[in-house]
Amino acid sequence: MDTCALVVNPSKDGAEALAKAFRARCADDGVEPLILETSAEDPGGGMAREALARRAELVVVGGGDGTVRAAAGELAGTGTPLGIVPLGTGNLLCRNLGIGLDDPDAALETAFAGTGRSIDVAWARVDDGDELAFVVMAGMGLDAAIMANTDEGLKAKVGWLAYVVSAARTIVGDSSRMRVDVEGRRVLERRQRGVMVGNCGQIQGDVEVFPGAVPDDGILDVLAVAPRGLLGWLRVAGSLLGRVRRRSTDLGHFTGTALRISAEQPHDVQFDGDHFGTGRTLSARVDPGALTVRVPRP
Repeated sequence: MDTCALVVNPSKDGAEALAKAFRARCADDGVEPLILETSAEDPGGGMAREALARRAELVVVGGGDGTVRAAAGELAGTGTPLGIVPLGTGNLLCRNLGIGLDDPDAALETAFAGTGRSIDVAWARVDDGDELAFVVMAGMGLDAAIMANTDEGLKAKVGWLAYVVSAARTIVGDSSRMRVDVEGRRVLERRQRGVMVGNCGQIQGDVEVFPGAVPDDGILDVLAVAPRGLLGWLRVAGSLLGRVRRRSTDLGHFTGTALRISAEQPHDVQFDGDHFGTGRTLSARVDPGALTVRVPRP
């Protein structure tokens, strides 16, 4: 009998109901359900590896961006499709792929019966550490500090608005010298607050950090943020909320298949919303079409 696996974060609201619905859907299809729960020590990578070892023909993730990121890194290059039932706060990959956020039953149906879309997977390394996957965006500096300073209790109560509170507390600070190299060529070196690397364009509130970016274009987008004073922040906010990237000394926008960010001092680093400590260098590359994700049929 074929096997389908569910990698689920048991701490999320709706996890128990999802497991029940998953078992029922597997019974309808005549496949064996394999339910693997994540833990604080393992957000999903080990569970995805176990699913592959058990030869699961489909791996469904029930959780947030961190669980999706961990599973995607294991499924990349295997040909085994990934289905997603969003149970997290951001659910950014779902937003960018058109997977509904408010209907778990519809998302589960998409996981089983949707169409496969091949998307890029980005691989990044902090200093001399191991390469880790991300599928939405990574960052060094301000955005990562916002993730690090977000109150988990508040996030559980108000969702993504907790990031807004953290941003308000974190946004005031000093810039430092950072250099950006794209495909081996220096494109920027100056004092700035942070650099973001995107595989997708959209975040919460329909804000497009990288206008026009899609997860299957084979490139990474880079946004360097260096506002000067209050007017600089207002220009940055206007550019992001206006969906048009105007020429400005406050922002630097580049694209490429490989990049390296280097800083004169350690900065916070995040991958898909998860804080990964601090580092002085962040290197990233794109692996085009490495992951198949089930998305709604047209």
